[in-house]
Amino acid sequence: MHSVKILLLAGLTIFFLVRCSTEPQPIVYGEDQCHSCKMIIADPRFGSELVTSKGKIYKFDAIECLVPTLLEWEETAFAHLLVSDYKQPGTLIDASKAQYLISELVPSPMGRYLSAYHSIEDIRSQILTKDDRRLSWNDLLREFAK
Repeated sequence: MHSVKILLLAGLTIFFLVRCSTEPQPIVYGEDQCHSCKMIIADPRFGSELVTSKGKIYKFDAIECLVPTLLEWEETAFAHLLVSDYKQPGTLIDASKAQYLISELVPSPMGRYLSAYHSIEDIRSQILTKDDRRLSWNDLLREFAK
């Protein structure tokens, strides 16, 4: 009986530690649903994720679903804001450090032609046109706040 209580206590402790974690979770492409538009997250070049400071995880099928949701919330403390690196599909990178490209040569799931890159060099390796726009995270937030 004593060992059952110890096992139960250990199990509950593990459950609460995992449940209170602020670590991001991998996006399960083809299964996870976008918090904003409710579409299935299908393309690993465009997924994004927001983890609150309390550990609640929100997944998005595109940056253009993440940013408006973020701007609507009053909460400003997040454990993680992550976007998919277009050059390394399925790899989530820090949204505030990423570089962004708006290019009609790179269609995104929600039609804003928006993609994220680990570095400016990665953007430069893309085929670019004179109409393409490169943005920082702050530029992107201003773009969506208009």
